[in-house]
Amino acid sequence: MVRITLSLVVAFLLTGCAASDMAENAVITPKTVTVAEAATDGPHFYWYTFRPNQPITLNERVFTSNLGQYQASYRWRSGKLFELYQQGQQRIDGSVTPFTLQLRFDSDGLAVFQRYQQGQTIVPLTNVEIAKQHRQALRLAAKVEQLNQHRHSWVQGHWQQQQFIPCQQQQPVEVIAQSNAEKLSGQGYMAVSGQLQQGQLKADDILLQRPQLQCLVAPNLLKL
Repeated sequence: MVRITLSLVVAFLLTGCAASDMAENAVITPKTVTVAEAATDGPHFYWYTFRPNQPITLNERVFTSNLGQYQASYRWRSGKLFELYQQGQQRIDGSVTPFTLQLRFDSDGLAVFQRYQQGQTIVPLTNVEIAKQHRQALRLAAKVEQLNQHRHSWVQGHWQQQQFIPCQQQQPVEVIAQSNAEKLSGQGYMAVSGQLQQGQLKADDILLQRPQLQCLVAPNLLKL
């Protein structure tokens, strides 16, 4: 009888600790960071929302040199990848074709919903292809975390009358360009790697420059 009682007490304490950890994590305010990288296929821009050791959402926009824009959204539940949605263009048999891909997973990482469309054609995915998409999403989240740790921040804005006005404010800032951003001038939209501090933009490199482009926002392709 004593052994049973002790076992129940230990189980109760362990359950209480687990519940306490879950409750503590639940009240931690999610944090959103924006990072970017200049990849070989073009600049990648990320919006990542997370709690400590727990991704929540990840949104991505890519501007490729030969396929135009690509965007994607990923969502987790209780630390498990729950859903992803991608849309853009792919090169299939030498032709550029628009596509959309939506996958939804259970807590074991198995797909419970899939929809992959190439142009006007619905194409079923194999289990191997679905598993590959799942792995790539997890790797992407890990990469974005590393980019954030290494402070790969970026700033976007518009040039107007030889002044740079960041998207997050309406006042021009002083631009301090590093060697890779010596040509930081012109007209229209520009995104640069760097930091905006105390009215100064310290620009390391030019990520994207377009004469006409609105300020980028997270795509948010998934319906909550």
